[in-house]
Amino acid sequence: MRRLRLFLRGRLFPLALLFLLALFAGILLAVRLPRLLAPVAIVERAFSLLAAAVTLVLEELPERKIAKLALLGFLPWVGPILVLFFSETERRPRVFPISGEGGSLFSRVAATAERLKGTHVARGRIRYLASGEEMRAALFADLKRAKRRIYLEYYIIAEGKFWGEILLLLQKKARQGLDVRVIFDDFGCSLTLPRRYAKSLVSRGIKTAVFSRLRPQRGLTRRDHRKLFLIDDVCYTGGINLADEYVGERIRFGRWKDSAVRISGDVSGFEEGFLQTWYALTRSKGAHARPKEKADGVPFCALFDGTRRDGRLFPLLLPQLIASAKKSVCLSSPYLSLPHAVMQALFAAAASGVDVRLMIPHIPDKKLVFFLTRTYARELAERGVKVREYTPGFLHAKSIAIDGECALVSSYNLDFRSLYVQAECGVFAEDPALAAAVERDFRTCFEEGCPLKKANPFMRALGRLAMLFAPLT
Repeated sequence: MRRLRLFLRGRLFPLALLFLLALFAGILLAVRLPRLLAPVAIVERAFSLLAAAVTLVLEELPERKIAKLALLGFLPWVGPILVLFFSETERRPRVFPISGEGGSLFSRVAATAERLKGTHVARGRIRYLASGEEMRAALFADLKRAKRRIYLEYYIIAEGKFWGEILLLLQKKARQGLDVRVIFDDFGCSLTLPRRYAKSLVSRGIKTAVFSRLRPQRGLTRRDHRKLFLIDDVCYTGGINLADEYVGERIRFGRWKDSAVRISGDVSGFEEGFLQTWYALTRSKGAHARPKEKADGVPFCALFDGTRRDGRLFPLLLPQLIASAKKSVCLSSPYLSLPHAVMQALFAAAASGVDVRLMIPHIPDKKLVFFLTRTYARELAERGVKVREYTPGFLHAKSIAIDGECALVSSYNLDFRSLYVQAECGVFAEDPALAAAVERDFRTCFEEGCPLKKANPFMRALGRLAMLFAPLT
């Protein structure tokens, strides 16, 4: 009932109402104007041909072009409207090979990241946090010691015990004169925070910016999916949002499995990414982050992708990271819909003898998305990738370990939305200790999991049809 009340009073209700009105108008047109069906059909075909022509000339992923053309055939009128006015266009990714002579995998990835994004190699101490409860304990200790600044950027912030405790500390630190700033996504928080929550935070002395406020004329797909908590020279990132289910205060879908990392040292790359978003939202100017001098620890790269249509880093690196593996690749993701390049990299790695393992949830949070996830997982399993489902609860962790040497912990799901559309962040580090911790946690979950269920012929066919439209989800 609480979610229903938030929905009726929130930002999604007007959009849902507009959709229902458009649907009613379409039904009324079909029922009331049968004499116009023939000329209307001619106009519709011309409209579809125009949308098809626009789709073909755009520079974007081949998978998205195929999905859009299929949409035009399956949905008269609605298909062309979605393709021309609401579908997000993506430029075809530029290829920056990381395979080169000499140097470790990390050094080659770092060089690629620097060429593409200007991301510098930083150093710091990285601690892997295998659950929300671990992150919570470390986070509150750092918050209490904060002296200069606290920056938060999250897709979901939900009213509850976890956020309530954080909010009290933020308010206290703001009164002490610290620079406290919060960015939250308007869509992600549409059912978890009241409509005017930003004003409430500002009244507590907390500077607040809302990412892409929901408006009927704006798209709903380009969201800020990051999970980032900066406290002085400490940074937290990973898959954990600021809601009770992530830290065990609320049970949803069984035992919630998530992960994050705590980075202490030169976190200027994360600060730079946060400030770029902050100044873009507030339309203000500010100084760039300054690297911390003489930071000790392991080398790492801060990965940041915004919602721009090109220049995204992670989708370029992912297939080449997999292709560079010599011994093992361990991947975990709650959602799965992979572009052709990543699928082929996984197939090739498994065929070459690399131990490629993938963990997905067994208990879904979104059943339609889970159906698509299982479909892709079966395709991978049939080509040599070892796939299991996490049975104790919902798997929300987003991590990759390669050869026991490098690891990536991030907010990126292994789906088209995270790869090409949403703002995301993460850390890629050359740290055998971190890679070992990620892989150890992964293998524990892998052993607790169960094999994929086989699909009957009808469900397999339906899954293949769903894969056709996956690039548009």
